[in-house]
Amino acid sequence: MNAIAMTRIVELCLRLDNHATRLYLSLARNAGSQDLQGFWQDIAAKNEQHLSYWDRLLNWAEKGMLNNLFDDPGKTLDELSGLEEKVYDLADACVQVRRKKKAFTMAFKLEFYLLHPAFETLSQYVATFNGDAVSDFSYERFVNRLFDALQQNELGTLELELVGEVIHRLWKENRRMAFLSNYDELTGIFNRRGLFNAITHLAHLAQRNENTVGVLMIDIDHFKAINDNFGHQFGDDMLRRVAGCIRDGIRASDVLGRYGGEEFLVFLPQVEPVSLGEVGEKIRRAIETMPDTRASVTVSIGISHGHVGREVDADVKTLIYRADEKLLAAKAAGRNRIEL
Repeated sequence: MNAIAMTRIVELCLRLDNHATRLYLSLARNAGSQDLQGFWQDIAAKNEQHLSYWDRLLNWAEKGMLNNLFDDPGKTLDELSGLEEKVYDLADACVQVRRKKKAFTMAFKLEFYLLHPAFETLSQYVATFNGDAVSDFSYERFVNRLFDALQQNELGTLELELVGEVIHRLWKENRRMAFLSNYDELTGIFNRRGLFNAITHLAHLAQRNENTVGVLMIDIDHFKAINDNFGHQFGDDMLRRVAGCIRDGIRASDVLGRYGGEEFLVFLPQVEPVSLGEVGEKIRRAIETMPDTRASVTVSIGISHGHVGREVDADVKTLIYRADEKLLAAKAAGRNRIEL
């Protein structure tokens, strides 16, 4: 059911984008100058480039790779459905718009509607899995460009400038909230929710390609004592530095997240089992030898590996459970060690 709901959400976003392109093309046809006509045409063309973006997301949604992105997919669907009706009507109304200020008013109104958090959440999700390619495969909205063009064409009024500023601030807040829904504010790495969203995506790819995957469960030894003896501010700094050491010790294609309070999880979507011990030991040594620290900080690491079968979620849970068991064994054996 979740995969069906996510597919419908992406389809709705695609339709909303198509209505947006139609609106900007109408503004281009009715523009009173060549400069403005070119401006609206350029925005319409860039908006149309989102098609490949939505095609990719539709493919992922249909395969169940987006199932945990939203707390309440049904509510998101209802909100986007209501927005589609408004944006459709707005695009229809723009067929008759010829006054320049009215055109910018309609464009700002459209961008306000498309500030729905679903767009930014999906955008950040795509960015996570496209690395350096994100510049060629990204979802762009046009709040800043509209605001700049308003000034350049000397069309600014107090009302329009206020509208533009409010929408710009809302856009920035949406980006911040979308980030916090999937990332840990303290360390900058995935939080538990974002971590499992990422793992689900990569596990499906590993299953399709029949790759061996690996899981590292990493726990800071005696972290409560560190907090008690040196204070929570020092403890927070250690969490950030440990996260940095782990991130430096893995590949860009691997996924790191904060699994619990002082527990981290690494998912390696393609790995040779014989190299997992080296990865774990590299991380353990880097943390043990961190410079400029008043406390001795070490970690225990449990490692598992295997293939992902047809039951992707169940197989991932099994791998994590096995890594957690190995972590407990590392602690029982004296801590500051890895267990395979």
